[in-house]
Amino acid sequence: MSAINLAHLKIQSARLAEKFRQPAAFVHDLNELLDFYSNRTIRTTQIVQRLSVPTYRTPRPVQRQIERELAPLAETHPQEAVALTRALWEAGSLESRLLAAYLLGCIPSVAAIPVLTRLPDWLLQSHDKEIRAALLTDALARVRWENPEAFFILLESWLGSPHSTWQVWGLQALIPLLQSSHFENLPSVFRILRPAVEAAGPSTQVDLQVCLAALEKISRIETVTFLRGILEAHPSPLLLRTVRRILHQQGG
Repeated sequence: MSAINLAHLKIQSARLAEKFRQPAAFVHDLNELLDFYSNRTIRTTQIVQRLSVPTYRTPRPVQRQIERELAPLAETHPQEAVALTRALWEAGSLESRLLAAYLLGCIPSVAAIPVLTRLPDWLLQSHDKEIRAALLTDALARVRWENPEAFFILLESWLGSPHSTWQVWGLQALIPLLQSSHFENLPSVFRILRPAVEAAGPSTQVDLQVCLAALEKISRIETVTFLRGILEAHPSPLLLRTVRRILHQQGG
């Protein structure tokens, strides 16, 4: 791995950003840059055991510098950013897919929404936890605060799905919103969250507990009222244990 010279890295990243409107050329030059900083001291067997996608093992500061170069371009050239996002995803490496998720979260929501409809396909292709987390947090960053209506429509389809995998996506995507200090729209969250709470099963327990604990911190009274109504209509020993665990952890 080449040592990171910050000044040189900034020049390399700026040159890479010049290919912003040329997705194929950008991906080619990105791969060369990632390979230049590749950490070859990590054994390949360690990577294979941990990841399901190829990786250059590039240090995180390199990725962050590339992100800093791309963020303002996504703001001023959203359509080009959409095309680049798709190309980065198709490139298929850990680094390119993380960059695709980050870039998608920088695009103004009006332009990004058509790409966000591809998230289920991308999530189903993603067996690596880091990529899934990026798709459910970074990729939704802009639409989460800029277009909450579209964000809730997307999450409602996931949380209302009969498939627990989709419910987990919805719960994990909801958590950053609930943990935001500016969030206040509890009625909308209760509405879209209800189907997932009613269908609570072992595979959704961890993420459901995090969501409910976050809601309890926002408004204990409203959250308890919400859960009591569900328990009265759909008594579930598993849900009851979850509620008791949350209230106990919060000192109730």
